[in-house]
Amino acid sequence: MTTIKPWADVVSAEAMAAVERIFFSASGTQAFASEEARAAFKERWFERYLLHDAAHGFVAVGDGGAIEGYLVGSLDDPARTPRFGDIEYFTFFSEITARYPAHLHVNLDARARSQGTGSALVEAFCDHARAAGSRGVHVVTGKYARNTGFYERLGFYERGTTKSAGHAIVLLARDLRTE
Repeated sequence: MTTIKPWADVVSAEAMAAVERIFFSASGTQAFASEEARAAFKERWFERYLLHDAAHGFVAVGDGGAIEGYLVGSLDDPARTPRFGDIEYFTFFSEITARYPAHLHVNLDARARSQGTGSALVEAFCDHARAAGSRGVHVVTGKYARNTGFYERLGFYERGTTKSAGHAIVLLARDLRTE
């Protein structure tokens, strides 16, 4: 059975190595022009959350103690927080993120998919964000990515679309005040 734990309860060099492995294996970007590009990608979508928002991170731990997935997130509105200023689409989505400021990134080991682990991680984050007073949560993903159905099943609805780096993206959001 998988257990969802706050990042703070499992933080260690081994845990960091496990979530980093999952981060890169689950990423849509698999090739990088250089080690610097790889490091910048990791910082943008993963490390900055652990540096600034570790209290909002969760991991899924399997029976044997192996990390099966993780969620990093922030309660801060990314359109109004300087550390997310390098993500251009938040300017376009700023009216939406004002209503749904918390945001997350979730990734699973391939063996943990389709078993409810991702849903459990997202629900843990939503419960955490609601308890902290957040009014809503959002995710941004590819408009036609397979994970849009996953988020829709969890109560996230399309609130806006735009293009980023030539690709159609969608912001899906969930109101935490009505739950």
